[in-house]
Amino acid sequence: MSSSIILPASATLAMTKLYPPRTFNSLDDCKTEISALWARLRERDVNQVLSYKHVRPSAFVYLEKHRCQLGTSVRFTYHEDIETLLIKIPLEPHEGAQRSIAEDTATMLSNMGVERDERWPTGAATYKISPTSESAKEGDSTYRNRILRPNEGDWPHWAIESGVSESLPHLRMAVDWWIGKSRGRIGLVLLLDISRARKLITIEKYVAYARQGPRTRAQAAGAVHVRRCVSTIVVNLKANPPSVQGAPLILEFKKIVGRPAVNQERDVVFDSAALLAIARGVFRGMS
Repeated sequence: MSSSIILPASATLAMTKLYPPRTFNSLDDCKTEISALWARLRERDVNQVLSYKHVRPSAFVYLEKHRCQLGTSVRFTYHEDIETLLIKIPLEPHEGAQRSIAEDTATMLSNMGVERDERWPTGAATYKISPTSESAKEGDSTYRNRILRPNEGDWPHWAIESGVSESLPHLRMAVDWWIGKSRGRIGLVLLLDISRARKLITIEKYVAYARQGPRTRAQAAGAVHVRRCVSTIVVNLKANPPSVQGAPLILEFKKIVGRPAVNQERDVVFDSAALLAIARGVFRGMS
């Protein structure tokens, strides 16, 4: 039986049928559209992802180098083979939620004696399958054990994607990208779905699952890595009293550090109180 790996199709990951991309013209046009979407996002929850077609590799490189001219922080996902670029615009609640979980996790690991190189933050670094890859992506938060994966560009051990409910299909496809393109080397991905109007945070925890791909005339059956949701937690600040369903959030030590726990090391656990504290911070100041 073949040991080949079947990777997700770029058109599927870019969701071009569900969200037809607009034509890319220039950095200035892109900046204008980003500014307009950012203004809408400040008023209400809408899909925070812009999709562009006909983005040549040279144009993507130019955008990367001049991203400071776009006017706000963005996350890029680029599919070179179909010349399609997705631009996600994060806001303060999304950044606050994912950074709170990421930083609290790093603190808990540090308190266990896990050295910094084993919990190294790689932030929103760009990842590719290879230096000549047709696909590239930036996450919201990523971490890797640099002792086990010492090279720049090595896959992280875990990642976080955060956004509004209206962007949920894109967020789940982002999980597919991490798990599929890394061929399962990313062991855990957290998806944070944030609704400002409902003051609700839904946390979905995904792990990589290898299954046999289809056999076709063109190729023998191979392994395909897909996402498997293993837990869902809902933090509701509008409930009276505020509630948490599905807690605790458990981040398995081996998945986020890449090796078995020893001595005082253990899984990272966020109980209901910790999750409510994060939610209060995320929604503080909102009516």
